[in-house]
Amino acid sequence: MYSLRTICTAAVVLLASVVVNAAPFPMPHVSAHHVKPGGVFMAKPVHFDPPLPGHSTTTGARNHPVIALDHPDHNGYVPVAVVSHNHPEHMAQEVHDAHHYHAHTEHAGIGAFNHGSKIAVGHVTYVHHEDMHHVSPDSNLPHQLHHSDLANLHASVNQATGFVPSNAKHRTPSPKTPPWRKEN
Repeated sequence: MYSLRTICTAAVVLLASVVVNAAPFPMPHVSAHHVKPGGVFMAKPVHFDPPLPGHSTTTGARNHPVIALDHPDHNGYVPVAVVSHNHPEHMAQEVHDAHHYHAHTEHAGIGAFNHGSKIAVGHVTYVHHEDMHHVSPDSNLPHQLHHSDLANLHASVNQATGFVPSNAKHRTPSPKTPPWRKEN
């Protein structure tokens, strides 16, 4: 027979572990060298620069998937295409169904966008890499688009906006990097 004290202690430990595991811990931000074109990340609309037309800069606390269109620039800003179910009505001619850009990605078993998701190809916005977060492993979203899907997305964004990726890959030299390989 267990004592009442042992049972209460076990109950408290069990309850504490449930509460700790259920608590929403903030995801760490993304390092600049982890951002590659075609990478899918999460970002809040309040961090979009410029904001999407019709969105307030004081609202938008809910994360949305964004697709990196290029490497970060020298200030750490990443050009992205925003994925959403609820793009503003006046953007209707500038959004495409997301399924056009995940066929190869889904076939490779990397994940897919939810049915009804749309990508704002007519409005490139920028998000600082520190305001971006990795996609949750249990979200079923892809972490990286297949190169064919990325090429299709780049073509659509270029046709709608004239955007051409031009940022060099961000390299962070480590202390062990030989001097001739460090970027100045």
